[in-house]
Amino acid sequence: MVNLNIIVEGGTLDPNVSDDTFNNVEALRESLNKLFSRLLKRDDISVRVDIGAGFRNAARMFVKQAANHYLYVDSDDVDTDKWFVKLDNPDPGKAIVIPADAKDKVFFMIQEMEAWFLKQPECLDRWGNAQGYIRQKQGIEIAADNQIAGKNIEELPKPSKIVGVIVQRYFERVLSNGKSQKVKYGKLKSAPGIIDQLDEQALVAVDKELLRFKVLF
Repeated sequence: MVNLNIIVEGGTLDPNVSDDTFNNVEALRESLNKLFSRLLKRDDISVRVDIGAGFRNAARMFVKQAANHYLYVDSDDVDTDKWFVKLDNPDPGKAIVIPADAKDKVFFMIQEMEAWFLKQPECLDRWGNAQGYIRQKQGIEIAADNQIAGKNIEELPKPSKIVGVIVQRYFERVLSNGKSQKVKYGKLKSAPGIIDQLDEQALVAVDKELLRFKVLF
């Protein structure tokens, strides 16, 4: 059995967070763990995802680890090479140097994790249905929304903000007083449930970084 460790940017490692935040971070880790396990579909590989918090902390964790560790981070740009430049620091000793032979173990969510959702917007409908939300704009596919229709998803900056706009446009929830309220997207609160609704085999066909990761194994 090969033990495969994936460090993913996101969440928090602060031990003093609220119980809700702690539970949401763990839910994010578990959802990513299941996603990568389903993606590889290998009985001889055991996948473990570790939350890395900010990208610099995640990078530090990565360079300190041994073999069979991989890193997944937001690129925050269509040009992934710029991510490595962000690790530089003019203060002596503060720059993070990823060895040249380890750079091919760094993978990117271009430009953020939420780009996965925008590449497969039907996952948002599955998530909304699983959460019991009320679907607005019946008969209109999210894929046809003017935020993403006909656009190269990887060229869109801040996919998380776009997901936030779309979620509010298409989903409402019923409050305890019977009134309805627009659903708000939260990276920690909402993302785990949306990740669970991704079709990873369909997603890998439109995401070159996921494909690059999968073909390694």
